[in-house]
This record gives sequence, structure tokens and C-alpha cells, in this order.
Amino acid sequence: MADKMHVWRFRRIGGMDQVVLKTGEDIAALSELDPKLWAALAMPTSQHRCKEALSLLDEDHDGRVRVPEILHAVEKFRMAFTTLDILFDENSAISLDRLKDGHLREACVNAAHIAGAEVEGVDAAVVEKAISLYNERTFNGDGVVVPESAKDPHTAGIIETLIASGYQAIDSSGKNGVDNVALDAFAHDANIVLEWNAKGESIRRTLPDLPFDAILPAFRTISDVMDDYFRRCAVLDLAGTPDALKNLETQMAAALSTPLGNNAEALQALPLALPRADGLLALDAAYNPLYETEVKSFLDAVKTPYGLEKELDKTAWSRIAADCRMYAAWTDSKPPVGAESIDPSMLSDILNGGSLDAIRTLITRDLAEAAHAEALHELHNILVLKKDLLKILRNFVTMDEFYGSREGIFQSGRLFIDGRELELCLDVRNSTAHSSMAGLAGMYLIYCDITRTTGEKGSVVAALTAGDADRIYVGRNGIYFDNDGLDWNATITKVVIQPISIREAFLSPYKWLARTIEEFTAKRAGTAEAGRQSQLKEFAQKAVEQPTKAPQAAEQIAPKKIDVGTVAAIGVALGSIGVMITSILSLFIGMGVWMPIGILVVFLLISGPSMILAAIKLRKRDLSPILNAEGWAINGRLKLNLIFGAALSHLGNLPPNSIRMLNDPYAPKKKPWALYIVILIIVVAVVAWLSGWLDPVFAWLKG
Repeated sequence: MADKMHVWRFRRIGGMDQVVLKTGEDIAALSELDPKLWAALAMPTSQHRCKEALSLLDEDHDGRVRVPEILHAVEKFRMAFTTLDILFDENSAISLDRLKDGHLREACVNAAHIAGAEVEGVDAAVVEKAISLYNERTFNGDGVVVPESAKDPHTAGIIETLIASGYQAIDSSGKNGVDNVALDAFAHDANIVLEWNAKGESIRRTLPDLPFDAILPAFRTISDVMDDYFRRCAVLDLAGTPDALKNLETQMAAALSTPLGNNAEALQALPLALPRADGLLALDAAYNPLYETEVKSFLDAVKTPYGLEKELDKTAWSRIAADCRMYAAWTDSKPPVGAESIDPSMLSDILNGGSLDAIRTLITRDLAEAAHAEALHELHNILVLKKDLLKILRNFVTMDEFYGSREGIFQSGRLFIDGRELELCLDVRNSTAHSSMAGLAGMYLIYCDITRTTGEKGSVVAALTAGDADRIYVGRNGIYFDNDGLDWNATITKVVIQPISIREAFLSPYKWLARTIEEFTAKRAGTAEAGRQSQLKEFAQKAVEQPTKAPQAAEQIAPKKIDVGTVAAIGVALGSIGVMITSILSLFIGMGVWMPIGILVVFLLISGPSMILAAIKLRKRDLSPILNAEGWAINGRLKLNLIFGAALSHLGNLPPNSIRMLNDPYAPKKKPWALYIVILIIVVAVVAWLSGWLDPVFAWLKG
């Protein structure tokens, strides 16, 4: 008989049908739920909340949690617990009777004993303490042994030697130790070093008894100049005349005429000694000062072993040089490994004396505890996931955390700026993706760079979903509080302009008109001011250049009298304006009781288009493009309607029961506008009565 299919419940929220997770059975049946109905298909692990749990869910360590990894975690819970209803506890505690897996039950009992807690149940803190205490044990199951693991002082000393030579691993306790990998690397390197030492012993047996290690530096310095000396001797012998040395003597004389330092180019160009046609080098000859010290010390060392008396010929030098080069080639082939620092006799003793086998026995004993250690870690991971899995599901399968409590896992903090608090803030880690997707969200977005005095830096984006944006501009500063309560300095770097509310759309035409009038007035005033200053400057220049004509200049700039035509034109203009105002007033007054509706229609004609356009755009506000820019794979639209959007932005309000003192000593003096308005109404009423505009109203009232 086929298993009964799970009955799912859905609710419409955020512009999409989202499944309701109310019981453990709902969570257990997630594998049956079509992934197309999940709120998201992938979530980055770089969230401010549930960091450890998300890291545990990310099995392939690619930085994202996907649907299969969620389902695998649910399956592990089904195998571990008697019921998944315990996930709704949202804590890291577990009791023995809720554990179905015997392996985990044993780990729970073991953790309680180690940590000194009650056996009936443990939580993640108890297990962490048990793991910490377990790691301090000599054998803790990590496959690493420390010197203290060996009771034999000799074996402990060998472990210390290996650690000092670089063959080490970190024990769970944090101490340095060795494991099988380190031992294998040491054995490999030790054999190479012993083979190299054996080759060196063989070479030494073919060479004279010389301190080659001590004389090699001098040989490396003089070998080239010694070869050069004997080549020069051969050339001199080929010349067959002592006159061939004249050029060299001239060169030496020139060198003597200038100051000579230890690295003078003139000395470097000279030979080791004055060449001889017989090809010999006297051991007590005068040498080039650059090489004198090295040559004498080298020749003193090789004189007796190679049977030199007073002179060195090319044949003897070739033999000496060949021996030194052979020894130098061997020393240059020294293997660059840690085992080279250990004495060869000790290396051989470690390899062949059974020390490595003794250490491997200790490692085997340590690995015997691995099952207990792994069980403790597995129990700890299960409890961490138990605490946070439901929260993750409510941000992955559904978006209940965001739409229910406005605390989505992706929300990184709160931005305080311009007398308001913005709740919907997200970290910005991929600014390039935001540049292409921000406009698709349909929201008014504020991008900020945030910094702390400790040098930390970051970027966030905040959604402005209520109020107005009149004082929001690039460069404005605010304060950002992250989810950990840390405060950051915030500076606006970019603004994506979109409608914020219907109220803002209603007022926008009048704000635009006010700004236009202000700009036009300021422009005209500026032009007039510039013209006036230009006239004054011109007048001042004329007054300085032609002081005798000053009265005439004053006469020229005297204002012209207004003629009769100008007065008539102004009168006509004022009359036209009066007629227009009278026509408008007569139109409204003629509407009678419908006059308020007429006024409302006028306002709608002005603000209606802006409000309709804003309403259309506000219906399309969608959070999913912003989340997709941060690496989420949102499966649909996450709408922010007017009511929910207004709840995400808070304006500054006075606390309840506040007392407000309205007597501002610096407030400008108020004009009696109320009196002016009353007088205006009386005047309009009198004019309307005298003109007969109110007759229809009186007739309607009498009838």
C-alpha cells in the first residue's frame, strides 16, 4: 500500500504562495515538496545570523547552501531524533529519550560524564566543554601524539627532535606533536640525507686530508682569478719576450696614480700576480690586494697535503681545483629537508633503532579513541543545527522570518540617518551585481560605506520605504548598528531613486513647483544683482577716469521717469490678473455646495498622475533582485507592499507622555495669517454678494 501523501498548507505572503511549516511532519516531508515552491534554491553562508549552522550545512564548502544539503540535514535529523517537533524548541538542548540513534545516545552519556553534567540531557555548551576536556587527554583520537604521550623518555625525546626539525602536526589540544604523515615524511627525508652523507664519505676517502668545509669559501673567491693567472702566463710564454709586460706595467702605474678602494675597478682589471713565462706562481709572491687574504689562507691550507714547497704550477693547481670542485658539487647537492639538521648517527638510530615503530604504536593507540571523539563532534554539530535549522528553513523554504518579524537572516543591521531608522539593510559584497540589479528592485535604495575606528570597513544598502527623501544626498553621514550591536560610521555613496509612498507622490508636484519658483527667482535675482554691480563698476571707472564730468555721469545714470504708457500697461496687466482671479472665484462659488469637490478635483488633476505612477511602481517593489545580487537564488518575487514597506522605515517620534515646550526664543515672529485669511474671506463674500454670485445659493437655501 502506497504511503499517504503529506497534506501541505500554503498562505499568500510577499506576492507568492509559501508553504506553512507548523509541525515536525511538515519538515520531515520537505523532500516531497516541489523545489519550485521553495522561497529560495540557494543561500550564501555569509550571513550575520546562524553562521556556524550554515557552515555545517555547506557540505561541499562552496559558500552556498542548496536544496539537497537542506534535505540531507533533515534526513540526518529524522535518523537522529524520535520526532522533528523538537526543532520548534529552537534551542541546543536534547534529552536521552528524544535521541533515536544509539551512537548519539552513547555520545550524550559520554559528554555528560566528561563535563560533569546530568546524564538525562545535555546542550551544545556541555558538549563543547566535554570536547575541550577530551582534547586535553593524552590520547584524544586525532591521530597526533605529543611528547607527553610517551612514557619512555627516549621516545619522548625523539618526538621532540622531530618537532624541532619541522616534522609536526597540531594536536587537538593545540600542542605540537607528530602523526603518521609527519613520520612518513621524516623517514623519506632521513633516507635521502643518509644517502647524501654516505656519498660524502666516499668522496672524502678519495681526497687529501683537508678541511674542505673551511677552505671552500676562499676557493670559490679565487678560483676564477687563479685560472686567469695561469692563462696570462701561457700568453706571456707565447709572446716569447719580456716586453709583453710593458702594457701591464703601464696599467699598474695608471692604477697607482688614482685612489684605490677594496672594490676599485682598476684592481679588478689587474691579474692575481705579475705573470711569469715559466708558468709558476710563487707562494710568497706579491698578490693583488683584492684577493691577497683569500689566496694566502688557501695556499697555506693546501701546501702540505699537496706537497707544495715554494711554487705552484698549473698541473698542481688543476688537481687542487678539481678536488675542491668535486667536494663543492657534493655540498651543493645537500638535500634541503628538516632531517638534514639532525646528526647522521642519530638519524640512523631513529630509522633503524625501532623509535619510529614505537611512535606509530602510540599513534595507533590514539586513533583507537577516534570513534569517541567523532561521536562528540557529531553530537555537537547536531545540536548546533537543531538550534538554528528552523530559522534557516523560515528563510529558505519560506520567508516567514522576514514577513513575520522583519528579522530576515539576510538583514545585517539598522541605519539611522536624517531622523529616521531603516530596518531593511543588507551587506554589499558584490557591488558589480548590485549596479545591474538595484534598479529592478523598484525601491529607493541608499548605498553606504561603513567604517569603524578599529579599521574595519564594509558596505551596506538600506531601503527607504516611508517618509520622503528631500534631505537624502550623497556624502550625508549616519550611524549604522549591525546585528551584534556594534556601531559603524556610515556615509552615503550612491542613491537609487524610486517612489517611496503615495503621500510623497501627492506632494511631489507642489515641491517641484516650489523648487522651480525658488530657482527661477534666485536666477533672476542673481542676474539683476550682476547687472547692478556691472553698472556700479562702470560708473566708478568713469568717475575715476573723468572726474570733471562726474555730474554729467550722475545725470546719465539717473533713473528715467515712468511715462504714461507704462502706467497704462501696468494697469491693464493688473486688471487682467484681477479678472482672472474673479473668474476663478466665480467658478468655484458658482458650484455651490459642490465647491469642496471641485477643489478636490483640481488637486487630483495636479497630483493624480504622480500618484498613479507611484502606485504602479510601488506595487512592483521586489526584494529578490537585491538578494540575487548577494548570491541568493530566490525562487520568486518578494514584494514589499505599502503597509509592510512602511513598517520597515521609522520616523522620529516624541516618546509617550512627553511635554513639549513651544515657546522657542529664536523662532521668527509670527504674522497674523489667520486674521488675514478671515479678512480675505469677508472681502470675497462681500464681492460675491454685490455681484449676485450668491443668489443661486440663497435661492437653494430658501427652496
